[in-house]
Amino acid sequence: MTDPTRRKTRIVALSSGKGGVGKTFLSLNLAVALATRGRSVWLFDGDMGLANVHVLLGLQPQFDISDAVAGRCTLEQTLVDGPQGIKIIPGASGKREMAEMDATEMTHVIRSLAGLEPAADFMLIDTGAGIGKHVTTLAHFADTIVVVVRDEPASLADAYGLIKVMHQDFGSRNFEVLVNDASTIRRGQQVFERLQQVAARFLGLDLALAGVVPHELEVMTATRRRETLVTAAPRSAAAAAVVQIASHLERSTVDAGHPRAALRLVGGMVEGDAR
Repeated sequence: MTDPTRRKTRIVALSSGKGGVGKTFLSLNLAVALATRGRSVWLFDGDMGLANVHVLLGLQPQFDISDAVAGRCTLEQTLVDGPQGIKIIPGASGKREMAEMDATEMTHVIRSLAGLEPAADFMLIDTGAGIGKHVTTLAHFADTIVVVVRDEPASLADAYGLIKVMHQDFGSRNFEVLVNDASTIRRGQQVFERLQQVAARFLGLDLALAGVVPHELEVMTATRRRETLVTAAPRSAAAAAVVQIASHLERSTVDAGHPRAALRLVGGMVEGDAR
């Protein structure tokens, strides 16, 4: 039976149509920003074949998600302590069998993650780029899909492609757009407005703006030092923007008709519909 006292974990997938837009860096910093606001956070590195959240922090985990899938350890044993008390679930890197997992296997991973105890306030999933089955399966089970874009034609075109697939094939409607590395806040807002106009015209979707992270040299400095921007340069404009986006995610509501409503805990396992 479903435990009515169990805290519901808010699942947020950070995705992008195009690689190289800063999605992993933002996933990590948003997790830390939420933790500094008193939230318990899990960060799952969902890029199953080329995971690198642990690389950004200079960590060498003993186990990763591939070990749990193969039965070499429990899912709990893969958890790694990160900055500000966040828990990181490392993905696999350079393991082809993980990159070739099918949707059913991916769904089992999500079900297992959703059943971890004690439940966290947030689980952030750093998905891979593109519209492959790994990305779409992970995003399908998220309450909110944060689409990361940059001010580049290819990034915008691929972001629209991701939104189109998730909406038309999976029924997703809760999209938040995060514009990264913008030359100015106003320019970032204009980038969002362009994507919003296309989504409204061709998909009938009303996208939300999660926020704009401005270009800043401290981002590269923090990355080289294997630190998060939020802790290394908390007074920077980019760090302030990340904290503001974390606050926005806390306040934003979730559509009750979202496909994830099909998920329910039964006897410690999660059951749900996987498309």
